[in-house]
Amino acid sequence: MKLATLGPKGTFSHEAALCLDPKSEILFQRTIQDVIEQTEAGLAEAGLVPLENSVSGGVGETLDALTASELTIEREIIHPIVQNLAGNGSGNASAITTILAHPQSYSQCESFLRKYYPEAEIIPTSSNGKSAEMLRDSGRADMGAILPELAIKLYRLERLRSAIQDNRYNVTRFVLISYGATKATGYDRTSLAIYPQIDHPGLLHDMLGRLAGKGINLSKIESRPAKGKLGDYIFFIDIQGHIQDPPVAEALEDLRKKAFLKVLGAYPRQY
Repeated sequence: MKLATLGPKGTFSHEAALCLDPKSEILFQRTIQDVIEQTEAGLAEAGLVPLENSVSGGVGETLDALTASELTIEREIIHPIVQNLAGNGSGNASAITTILAHPQSYSQCESFLRKYYPEAEIIPTSSNGKSAEMLRDSGRADMGAILPELAIKLYRLERLRSAIQDNRYNVTRFVLISYGATKATGYDRTSLAIYPQIDHPGLLHDMLGRLAGKGINLSKIESRPAKGKLGDYIFFIDIQGHIQDPPVAEALEDLRKKAFLKVLGAYPRQY
């Protein structure tokens, strides 16, 4: 399978792609939008993008891109996020004065860095793969980087400190996106983007009540600006069940009377 995902090599997206299908041909892309476009154009059979992190929440770029695309989610992959402090050669953890880190990786290890490296210079990078590349090319013994295990292996670096993430339960939910449709399995999730047509008091209560009235469990809700006037929002909702299930189909039909509704995907759930 040709699979588009975020690059360069050594990212958590790369790790998740290998867990999904170690034999896939991975097409590394610079941005989530690039992953979407490669898949839309048929240059990749599917794309793998991060949707939500258990610590930092939803990935806005993915939510926005899926709302504007005809691609849908066909599968979710829950991938543990284990951060490590890496160095060059036979480096010494206590000698590190400069640390390369993608902003999200930094935020996930901030307490550790404040405790053990309060004076270190933190240099933001565009990706974990870029952090690994810059560290390797520097050759410096006093420089470190926050990296996944895969990046340490691929760039032939040394792990100085293991599992430095502040939250041991840190995971990212990746989603596989394509033009394919999935059938109900009895243990499914449906992801929705809802843009209300008319604002009024109790609007959100009314929309959620339509789901509750059909006995549908809500597992996630968040809002993002609709990129129009100030105060306009799109609600992103995950519900348990599949659009082929009669209660879900009926509830969505009710919601369409009140709001623009887009099904981002109905797929087997992992939790």
